[in-house]
Amino acid sequence: MHPKFILVSQPERPLVGTLVYGLVDQHKDLPRGYGKVHGGGWYRKDDVHKTFTLYGSSGDYGAPKLAFLNRIPRELKDYTFYFAPGWNLPGNELDLTDVEWF
Repeated sequence: MHPKFILVSQPERPLVGTLVYGLVDQHKDLPRGYGKVHGGGWYRKDDVHKTFTLYGSSGDYGAPKLAFLNRIPRELKDYTFYFAPGWNLPGNELDLTDVEWF
């Protein structure tokens, strides 16, 4: 099992993407129900430093379109989010000002 994420929107809110993450073999194992996937990749969740870093690209869905990072699970509200194109590259902090925590 691997730490993977996708950004997915539902038909009733097609311009609002939700972060879905978990330990799976394939990115295609993450979607719940019907929706449009806007890319994905790997993640690293550091509970000590409260950071959540998104990495790279999904083999199933391509690179994440971060404009669809609009909804994030509430359990990650105290985390600082970063994006890095590769595992060993430095990440850029993401602006979560307008994110909906659900």
